[in-house]
Amino acid sequence: MASRAGTVNPPQKVKFHSLAGVSLVDTLDLRNPKFVTAEEAHRQLNYIDGYVRDPALGCKTVVVEEHYIDRDHMEDHSVFYSKSLYPYPNFCCRVHFFSLGIEELRKEIRRVRSSRATGGEETFRRECAEFSKQHYIGFTVIKPLPGCPVGRTVLRCLPEESGKGHIRKFHCTFDYDPHLLGLRLTVKGLAFQQQDLGVSACATTALWTSLQRAQELEHNATATPAQITIRASQFALPFGRPMPSEGLSLGQMCQAVQSLGYSPSLQRAESFEFTRGILFSSISSGISPVLILEQPGTEISHAVAAAGRAVAEPAELSGSSGIRHRSADLTAIYVHDDRNGPYLKATIRKHKEELLVHFELPGGKQETWTLSHLLIPLHSKIRLSFAQLYTAGLGIVSKAQSFAMAQARVTSPSRNQVTTLWKSRIFRSTSYMESLLREAGGAGIVERLCTSVRLSRYIGVIRILAPGLDTLDVLLDTTSTERNLNCLAVLQFGNSESTADLCRFMAEYYGGRFVS
Repeated sequence: MASRAGTVNPPQKVKFHSLAGVSLVDTLDLRNPKFVTAEEAHRQLNYIDGYVRDPALGCKTVVVEEHYIDRDHMEDHSVFYSKSLYPYPNFCCRVHFFSLGIEELRKEIRRVRSSRATGGEETFRRECAEFSKQHYIGFTVIKPLPGCPVGRTVLRCLPEESGKGHIRKFHCTFDYDPHLLGLRLTVKGLAFQQQDLGVSACATTALWTSLQRAQELEHNATATPAQITIRASQFALPFGRPMPSEGLSLGQMCQAVQSLGYSPSLQRAESFEFTRGILFSSISSGISPVLILEQPGTEISHAVAAAGRAVAEPAELSGSSGIRHRSADLTAIYVHDDRNGPYLKATIRKHKEELLVHFELPGGKQETWTLSHLLIPLHSKIRLSFAQLYTAGLGIVSKAQSFAMAQARVTSPSRNQVTTLWKSRIFRSTSYMESLLREAGGAGIVERLCTSVRLSRYIGVIRILAPGLDTLDVLLDTTSTERNLNCLAVLQFGNSESTADLCRFMAEYYGGRFVS
C-alpha cells in the first residue's frame, strides 16, 4: 500500500471566463441530473445568469474558484450527505461576477493588489472598497449536487431608480466580504440559496435568509440550513421525518427561531391595510420578514423572505383630509424565492381584505398567492411587535392630525383638507442616532438626546409629516408592552413654534421628553 507521507494536495485553480455568448451553466460545465430535467435543476442558476447580465449590472466576466469550503454545505454534508452511499464531495466551487472584461479585470486586480506595498494597509483597504463598488457584482456558491447546485449567493441589488414610476429600497441587505486573489471584496446584498429537499425545503431556506439579517444586526454566528431544520424538528414532526426534509409547519418555524435566540413574532394576515403596514414597517426597519403564502383554491403553501420594497412617490400632503401611512404607496416587494432566485419582484394587490402577492416569473409565467402569515424574527429584548407599534402609531398620529387641521384653519381659514403622512419602524438605538446625523440640525439633536434620554437597545419610531408642521419623531420603548407602553421622547426637526407646542403637548401627554 502506498504511503501517504509524500501525498501532495491538488492545486487550487482560479479560472477567468467571459460570459459573452455563453450561458453560465455551460461556462461551469455542469452535468445534468438523471431524474429531473435540466430546466428544473438549473432554474435558479439561469435566473442568476439573467440577473447579473441586467444592463444596470452588466456582468462580463466570471472568476471561478474550483475548490471552496462553504460552511453551510459542510454542515449539510456532515449531517446528511456524508451518510449517503454516493460519495458527495464536501467542497464546492465559488463563482464571482464582474463588470469588466477579462484582460481589464486582471489588470485591475494586479493594480489593487500592488497598492498594499506602495500605499500601506489603509490605501489597500480603500482601493479594495472602490474596486468592489465599481466592478464587483457578487458571488454564488455551486454545490456538488446536480439536482440543486445553487448554494449561498450574494448579489448586488438593482439601482433605486427603476424608471417605472417607483423607487426601490433594499433595507434588509448588508455587506458581505469575500476574498479573491488576495483582495478583500465587498458586496451589499442578502444571501440566497436553492432548497435541496434533503436538508432544507422552502421554509428552512426562507428562515435561513431572514436570520442572516437578524444575526448580522447582533453580530451573531449565522445558522446553517441543517441547524435550522434540526432545531425546528426537535420536538414535533407533523410532516414526517426531518431529513429528507418534507417541510416545516408554522409551529416548527417559530420553534427554530426561538431556539436560535430570537423571538418569533407571528402575525396573521387579516386586514389588508393593517398587514400591508406591518410588511412595509418590517422591511423599512431592515428586519427581513418571512411571508407564508397560500395558493388560492389549493392546499399548496410556500415561504419566501423579503429583501426590499418598491414605493410610488407619496401623495401630496395637501390632498384629501386624513391619515396616510407610508405603506399606502407600497407597490411591490422584492423577495428571495428559493424556487426561482433572489430579488424577485412581487406586486402587492388587494382582493377584498386579502393581501395578494403576484409574481411575474421568467418565461412569461405568472403566479398569484395569498399572504397568510408574517413571521418576523426579532431580538429577544423587543417585546413590542410591529403590529402593536402600528396600532400605537394610529393613536399618536390622530393627535397630530387634529393639531394640524386646527393649525391650518388658523393660518388659512378657507382650507379644511389636511393629510398627515406617517410611518412606523423599529431600529437599534445606535443606528437611529447615526441616521439622525443626516437630518438638518441632527448633530445637535443627537447630543441633546444622548444626554437627556435613556434609550432602550431597540426603539420604536413613529415619524410624522403634516403640512405647516416640522417633521417630528415619537420614540417608544420596545421593552415595554402595548398595555404599558413607555414613551421615551418626542423629537422636533425644525424651529416652528407651532410644532414645538404640539411636541410639548405630546411629550407631556405620553410621558416622554421633548427634544429639539
